[in-house]
Amino acid sequence: MRFSVLVISVLTATSAQAACNGDLIAVQDWNIRPLDATTNELTYTVKSNAPKAIRMIDGQVGFKDALGKSIGPLAIERDAVLTVGGTFTETRRWGPHTFERLLKLKKDEVTPYTCVKAVLYEDGSKEEFK
Repeated sequence: MRFSVLVISVLTATSAQAACNGDLIAVQDWNIRPLDATTNELTYTVKSNAPKAIRMIDGQVGFKDALGKSIGPLAIERDAVLTVGGTFTETRRWGPHTFERLLKLKKDEVTPYTCVKAVLYEDGSKEEFK
């Protein structure tokens, strides 16, 4: 019984990870800084590799350490507007136990990633990644 649950959990996690596009937008830059003892400010910039302008996005930005452990992810602003080849920058504040590990790591020990599940293009067409 435990084996069945483990197999189902692994398959579900694999399917969830495969159900996104990691190339449509890319993290171009990111930075985190402490504001005080309990708040950190995380800023990221993504660049569009889409063939058309995007006016709505269902996606996430996350980070992996040098050993592949995930940090995050966080949802990209759903109504972010991205022109073809354009960028979008967002700054958010987080409490403890969310992204503070990024403060301890060297930037070259961190690999940012994106996971886009769906987009609405400026022309009204939709693309979903399942």
